[in-house]
Amino acid sequence: MSVKAESPFALYLYGFTFPGTVVPSVLGVDDEHILTHYTSSGLNAIISSVALIDFTGDAGEINLQNVAWLTPRACRHALVIDKLMEQGAVYPLSFGTLFSNVMALEQEMKSRANVVLAALHHVSGCQEWSLEATLDRKKAVDYLLVEGLQSGRFTLPEGTGRRHLEEQKLRRNLASELNDWLTQCLASIQDELRSLTHDFRSRRITDDKVLHTAYLLPIENVAAFQQQVSTISNRFDAYGFSFRVTGPWAPYSF
Repeated sequence: MSVKAESPFALYLYGFTFPGTVVPSVLGVDDEHILTHYTSSGLNAIISSVALIDFTGDAGEINLQNVAWLTPRACRHALVIDKLMEQGAVYPLSFGTLFSNVMALEQEMKSRANVVLAALHHVSGCQEWSLEATLDRKKAVDYLLVEGLQSGRFTLPEGTGRRHLEEQKLRRNLASELNDWLTQCLASIQDELRSLTHDFRSRRITDDKVLHTAYLLPIENVAAFQQQVSTISNRFDAYGFSFRVTGPWAPYSF
């Protein structure tokens, strides 16, 4: 989006809502200008004024790399989105979305109205929640071995030396097959949760995670979803799984 250099101020856009949303009574990202709104094409844009120099040019680049400058403003951006979410569906925009003037904003709203309205209807009455899981692979192999021995799937010879060698062989085989087993477990977990969700998106796996999924949950299903994850967590704990549910988040994933 182009911003005219001659204007000392720009419009900062937080996101879109349905018309009729009450503008939150908090200050904008700069902690100076009040929030306001602009309605066009069936959309309500939540905006505030910001100094253009703070976000563009050399000074803007420096600010955006400065954690001390960026963090409080990003938090105020998130607060506005949270306040809007308390009222209903929100189409949140990323930090630093600027427009040179109302005409430029209206043009964007007209061109994107169908897409944004569809997204608002999609998330209406729902919240985004995140489910993450990690797996202690050694613990998983240990328990799968115990499980196999208890079920009779595996047997070990009586002799101590042979028993040790066979156990190590079984452990190696289980470790080599662990990814396939994990894929089946995750598919089973997804199937158990699917009926409670309106939509879901797989998120990028980072660090030691084996699962990171964003779920769009009807508000009335949130408690049941949390309870189901707790049940799943108890069932898979012995295998070394650890689950974490967080939310509600702004529906950036949807």
